[in-house]
Amino acid sequence: MISSRWLLVLLLIFSPIALAELEFRDPWIKNLPASVPVRAGYMTIHNPQSEAVSIVSLRSNAFAMIEIHQTIEQDGMMRMEQVTGLKIEPNSSVQLEPGGLHLMMMNPSEPTQAGDLLEIVVVLDDGSEQRVEMQVKR
Repeated sequence: MISSRWLLVLLLIFSPIALAELEFRDPWIKNLPASVPVRAGYMTIHNPQSEAVSIVSLRSNAFAMIEIHQTIEQDGMMRMEQVTGLKIEPNSSVQLEPGGLHLMMMNPSEPTQAGDLLEIVVVLDDGSEQRVEMQVKR
């Protein structure tokens, strides 16, 4: 049996490391015909922490690749540009929405249908990972 004194020492030496934890609100994927090789994902990402957190990558068994893209206007034309590392400031939110920041989900492993629930893994700058279940919608 460990005495309370030793337990306290062990807790001080091996204290848990606080990992970033983001909140994902209303995550969804726009369904498109099977002939279209990409899907777009949207959600609100909230950082309730007191320090900024950055998303460094995303992955899913349901897609060959997932990137964060920004829709921008250049010379009167709308185009998409990849965003490397999405920083979410403390106690704030970032909106992924049509016409702005969004997830570009490429080459689905299977055709998607409205109502499907697909899991993505969000990798943060501290090395932690969070899983997000996204619903496919029309």
